[in-house]
Amino acid sequence: MTAGAAWINVAERRSGRFFFGDSETAAAIAAANWAKSPLGLPQTWPNRLRVALEICLNSAFPIALFWGGELCLLYNDAYHGLLADKHPRALGRPAREVWPEIWDVIGPMLQGALTDGVPTRSEDLQLHMMRNGRRDEGYFTFSYSPIPDDDGTIGGVFCPVVETTDRVIGERRLRTLRDLAALSRAENEGEACRLAASVLAVNGYDLPFSAIYRFDESRGEAELMAATGVRPGGSVAPLRIPLGDPDPIRGDIWGLAEVARLTPGRVAIRAIDARFGETPCGPWSAAADEAVLFPIVLLGQDRAAAALIAAVNPFKRLDAAYAYFLDRVAAKIASSMTDARAYAAERERAEEIRVRELALRRTEAELREAQRLGRIGSWRWSGRHDDRGGASPYLAHIFGLDPDAPPPSFSEQKGRLYAPADWERLDAATRETLRTGESFELDLPAHRADGAAIHVTIRGEAVRDERDAIVGLRSTIQDITERKQAQERVELLLREVTHRAKNLLTVVRAVARQTARRDSPIAFAQRFDQRIAALGASHDLLVQNEWRGVELHALTRSQLAHFDDLFGSRIRIEGPTTIVKPAASQAIGMALHELATNAGKYGALSTDKGVVRIAFGVTSEGGEPHFEMEWRESGGPSVVAPKRHGFGHMVILQMAKHALGGRVTLDYAPTGVVWKVSAPLDNVIEPPQGED
Repeated sequence: MTAGAAWINVAERRSGRFFFGDSETAAAIAAANWAKSPLGLPQTWPNRLRVALEICLNSAFPIALFWGGELCLLYNDAYHGLLADKHPRALGRPAREVWPEIWDVIGPMLQGALTDGVPTRSEDLQLHMMRNGRRDEGYFTFSYSPIPDDDGTIGGVFCPVVETTDRVIGERRLRTLRDLAALSRAENEGEACRLAASVLAVNGYDLPFSAIYRFDESRGEAELMAATGVRPGGSVAPLRIPLGDPDPIRGDIWGLAEVARLTPGRVAIRAIDARFGETPCGPWSAAADEAVLFPIVLLGQDRAAAALIAAVNPFKRLDAAYAYFLDRVAAKIASSMTDARAYAAERERAEEIRVRELALRRTEAELREAQRLGRIGSWRWSGRHDDRGGASPYLAHIFGLDPDAPPPSFSEQKGRLYAPADWERLDAATRETLRTGESFELDLPAHRADGAAIHVTIRGEAVRDERDAIVGLRSTIQDITERKQAQERVELLLREVTHRAKNLLTVVRAVARQTARRDSPIAFAQRFDQRIAALGASHDLLVQNEWRGVELHALTRSQLAHFDDLFGSRIRIEGPTTIVKPAASQAIGMALHELATNAGKYGALSTDKGVVRIAFGVTSEGGEPHFEMEWRESGGPSVVAPKRHGFGHMVILQMAKHALGGRVTLDYAPTGVVWKVSAPLDNVIEPPQGED
């Protein structure tokens, strides 16, 4: 019996099917008619293809296999999202037929890997793929690696891939909003629009073209303030548009009269048709076929002062995220125009009135703004428990009450706004003020009408009549929830920083003490500096992730950064995305640093042919999940075990063992050093956010 036949029999006995696993794709492969496929019957497939396919089918990461001269496509369940409506008909078909729209890009890359055996890697590569009936802007990070055939030739290509579209587009839009927010204050509305347009012009992907029109009600027209991607004065962006004019060429071609009546949050969508002539494409190969029109309502106004016309990316659906981005763009333009209008008004007043009057008005404006930003509501009350009193509108906002309904009486606030014990404290304070006339101030926990917990500061004083008799009480209620939460976060952070600093100093002291035992002062300084740098690299990753752990791929690359050009060729990192705990990351990081240093001096990385394989993952041991990690060197000089061990040996074995609470071994095999770690999962890996 051949090895291939034996493999098939084992597979059939284990699963009852040709392929292992119970995934949807495995079932589809088992059920497919392969007689007419270029791949032939599965029983005739090469062993290398079977092994690669089994790895693919049992992986939770999107993986595709391209096999044979026609590069026939095989894949796993995780790859379905990339195929969209092309699954399952793509299964077993030549890649050129599955992806004809991007074959000019990926075809040469695949052929290169298949013909020359040269692996490729692409990060955030832009591909416009046909999915669900339309071409979509997409970004993908993937690699093409040759798969050997049984006869030693290259039989196919292995492709792990992840779609990064949401991240790339999200970062692009965030840059636009950030740059809009960072614009300096303009002297007038026209300059505000031009500055905003200079930012929008950079992002032609999300805004192939745009135009900002200001409404002039006295003239009954809209004036073009700024435009991007189109020629001002052309058919798409006339310099002036008569509002409501039905003329299809010289009239209100964008329907701006309707937009002028819209309130914030409402938009109009227009098809871009032959009326506009040949529209520009921006960075795309096709022109936009629709545009979204947003009313720009300035602060304190009840009507739109301007409108934003934003062409929609022809390769991206106008989904909720896209619409929200454009809405924020319009809001920031409104904010900039508001600031510009306020600035212009201030300059005009400065020319018309005296400096003292202007300073007084500014003081009053600042006071009103401070009251709004201070989240303060007011309440006037007669002192009777059944009296509802008179409340300011913001008081209803603080407690989540209906602003159009009467406020609850003082007695109704018990249990509804304040816990009974807290209401009793407030009742005692008000009765004392009504009796003595002395003011009071209380910080009390409270809750909104929807049950959300808040914290308020209440200040009250007596109200007196013309005879100086106390006739009631007035108070202010300030929402200080964010301040209380900030205080709690600061206290927690200070405790955490103190704890982390003590732990870090303990590690530094141990490194210094152990490094200094045998080295000369010069050698001590050099090795101590290297070890502290390794510890610092782990610390930097922890800080970047706010001490919630470190991704193990990033930690490994940071500790082997001086071998950066060898990654993917002579240094291979294998393992899923894994977040390790802060203490574990420091121990693993220092161990990797020592192993890399030794490999560069004496081991596999000291020659031109040696290879280091770093693998990690989760296995089961005694019915419990365990974290395992292995450093394995090969192809380097013959290894001879050292006669004596220094601090590096202690870091590699003892420090990792104590920090991880598991087993650590170091084998000086002649073929290459092998370092292994096995530890309980809870000691090493951070649980996903949201889990205990």
